[in-house]
Amino acid sequence: MSIKHLCFSLILLLTLAFSAEASLNVISINYPPDKSVREYGLLGVSLSFTKGSVDRIMVRINGREESTIIPDIDTECFEVPIEPGVNKVEFIAYENGNVTANKVLEVFRRSDLISEYRKVPKGFKVDSFHMQVRTHCRKCHVLDPSEYDVKPMSPATFTADNFDSKAVLAATSTCYSCHKKIMSNAYVHGPASVWSCLSCHDDDSIPEYAVKTPDTEMCYECHTEQKKEWLSKKFVHGPVNIGKCTICHSPHSTANAFNLFKSTWDLCINCHAEKADGVHIFADSLFKEGHPTRDREDPINIGKELTCASCHNPHASNYPHLWAFEVNSLFDLCRKCHEKYSTK
Repeated sequence: MSIKHLCFSLILLLTLAFSAEASLNVISINYPPDKSVREYGLLGVSLSFTKGSVDRIMVRINGREESTIIPDIDTECFEVPIEPGVNKVEFIAYENGNVTANKVLEVFRRSDLISEYRKVPKGFKVDSFHMQVRTHCRKCHVLDPSEYDVKPMSPATFTADNFDSKAVLAATSTCYSCHKKIMSNAYVHGPASVWSCLSCHDDDSIPEYAVKTPDTEMCYECHTEQKKEWLSKKFVHGPVNIGKCTICHSPHSTANAFNLFKSTWDLCINCHAEKADGVHIFADSLFKEGHPTRDREDPINIGKELTCASCHNPHASNYPHLWAFEVNSLFDLCRKCHEKYSTK
């Protein structure tokens, strides 16, 4: 190789190395760290950019385009949904239509609902944002709780004519600016609905803002009637028995009634997979088709769909199989709907 060719090759390698280094500096991931673990379906993200090098950020989750961020300052914070299991989160930076940087990280969303996602994979570890002091965030965010985060905020304290809940929350709740998306569903848990976050989260705990475990230690402080009723029963549903309310219920918000993570039937078959064929009771014995567990109107709860909870109490019962209606036998249970078999 001639000296001329050698010099050209060195210049090319240096140019490529400089371009790669410049690309790395275009976008920085402040949070979350790679290989971190999440319990819920929203991932908080903080990115920083080199000024003048980015006019658009595309966010992909597992290869699917999830959102587009148009940065107007050198740091952007936002939330994206993640699924149970390992999520490949990709941030692609553009400037004038050209890709200027590409950063990728992996986040594992743990789930008690799905057995294969209960155990954290090797190499991943829990990392909560509030486990560290993040001084750079204080430029934009107030990270110290206020009195409004400790107790429910009453709209009555504001003039009714001018009351704007979002404006009030943004001004009073220190949690709202970062976590507002977590309350965007139709059904919101009571304390969460008024952003009384410190009703459940302890700002003096280590790690900070942890919640008492098991869940019942916290939940029973408000749900005293349920505690008295359920603990008096002979048979208790597994999640209740081990104090894990959040296996089924979201402590923040969901799209389903009773703050269930999924609709009742879909939730039940996560654990009771053998019932997923949609039929139950006498199947393959007296009646070939068995008894339906969905896609029927509930004959007792008019206007609602038949589900597993139509016959079984999801929390506790004095009778085997968590039978509802305080019945003593399967036949008595059937007669609640099938009146023609009643002895009355």
